Amino acid sequence: MQTRSLDDDVATSSDEQLNIRIAWYYYITDMTQQQIADRFGITRVRVNKALATSRETGVVQIRINSKLASCIKLEYELEQLYGLSRVTVVPTPEDDRFIFRVLGVGVAPYIHDQVFDGCTLAVGWGRTLRQAVRETRGRSLPNMTVLSLLGGLHYGSANNTAEIASSFASLFGGSYYYLAAPVYASSDEYRDMILAEASVQDVLGKARTADIALVTVGDLTKRSLMIELGLVSPEDAKTLKAAGAVGDLLGHYLNKDGEEVDHPLNRRVIALDLEDLKRVRKVVLVSGGPYKADIIRAVLLRNFVHELVIDEATAERLVSRQPRK
Repeated sequence: MQTRSLDDDVATSSDEQLNIRIAWYYYITDMTQQQIADRFGITRVRVNKALATSRETGVVQIRINSKLASCIKLEYELEQLYGLSRVTVVPTPEDDRFIFRVLGVGVAPYIHDQVFDGCTLAVGWGRTLRQAVRETRGRSLPNMTVLSLLGGLHYGSANNTAEIASSFASLFGGSYYYLAAPVYASSDEYRDMILAEASVQDVLGKARTADIALVTVGDLTKRSLMIELGLVSPEDAKTLKAAGAVGDLLGHYLNKDGEEVDHPLNRRVIALDLEDLKRVRKVVLVSGGPYKADIIRAVLLRNFVHELVIDEATAERLVSRQPRK
């Protein structure tokens, strides 16, 4: 049995006191490690070891006092839980009418930094992407191509997929393509006819090999743009919910596990197939609002996307429940 002498306790106490003094001078007075080493007549290695020991034992506790600190923590947790390569969490606005703006601000720097001359950017539609266009700083990329991932409206709207593709192309001086078709065909047969068109196949073919896809998701509440614009009727919303749908990705309605539900709208949607979306090199989902938590989780569970831009309140809902294995 090994015993400790009084001399051992004194030595240990002396070491601890030195560690505390080193930590004090380093963190409180901003002295450099070399200055501290000179002051106490020790090596920089000894100073470095003392600082490490102080952190490990809790003598020194580092706290980041910032509203973004909790967001950064959520980013890491979401990356680990859902196997994402990158997550950006932005603070949730007190007024949820501004959710689209904060998400647009969050994704805009990413868009600016990630696109390059000669790249193909494929985009969805909606209020969030409309705001992303407004917040993104353009630059000259004349060989960049922007294209739509789904059909659109038959009239002009800033939320329309064609307008969003056009606006992104204008920001960078590139070209754009869109699907000259509605989001939902009037029948299964008409959908097949539209998809057989050479121009539609050309756009979808380009989408499958896109460098970046920028998408959002929709819910089934009254806030839904699909419902607001009349593309999904109240009766459709009711039967979609009865089929287990929690929202849509590119017009494809999914259940809580990310599987397409059995519903007529899914058989009439004119958009890139979701299995083809997985072929895109980098898919970025930008969406938020706690009411969209279920559809965002469903999309993440199916590994449709690689990166995520989301607000803090919704991120907290996602990490509160472990994804299914």
